[in-house]
Amino acid sequence: MAKRQLFIFVIFLFLSCTGFSQHADSVKARKNYYSLTAGVGWAHYINSLEIGKDNATINSIGISLKFFWEPEHRLSLGLESGFYRLYKVKLKSIAEASGQATMSAIPLLLVVRMRIVDHFYLSVGGGMALMFNKVTGIDNKVTSNILSMSNYQCSGSYLYPLSKHWQVGGEFKVLNFGKASDWMYSLQALCAVRL
Repeated sequence: MAKRQLFIFVIFLFLSCTGFSQHADSVKARKNYYSLTAGVGWAHYINSLEIGKDNATINSIGISLKFFWEPEHRLSLGLESGFYRLYKVKLKSIAEASGQATMSAIPLLLVVRMRIVDHFYLSVGGGMALMFNKVTGIDNKVTSNILSMSNYQCSGSYLYPLSKHWQVGGEFKVLNFGKASDWMYSLQALCAVRL
């Protein structure tokens, strides 16, 4: 009987000691982050022009800027903007007069991004875009701005962490500008910082 009471006492002593040793962690772990991502790279316009199709410059440099709220889960919510030149058309007439037409866009999209596996993300977004048209000719210049409300993008990106705060990677993106029924895709190098 004494052995049994001693055994129960020792078990109780060990359990109570392990219970006292488990204190709450004094370091609070952040469960969500904010990140800012900048990208620059090649943008290609899918040529749907009817006039001047052969004279169009459809490859250009695209710039993007993204701000994300990254909670502890796989989904992130953010805003994306940038600058993309869709096309530039140069025309020459018989009388040595020349003209040029360009279309550029600045999208403002609400984006949902999901981490699929470590460092690989898929995202979709929709929103509006401000589109700029400029036509120059014989001593004349005509400009117009269009607000396109039905635009969307789909993208896949890979971000490799260099440190706790810095990441670099790449992104392939497909953009649709609804007002002009224009498509383009972009391949960009990214640099991200966690705030």
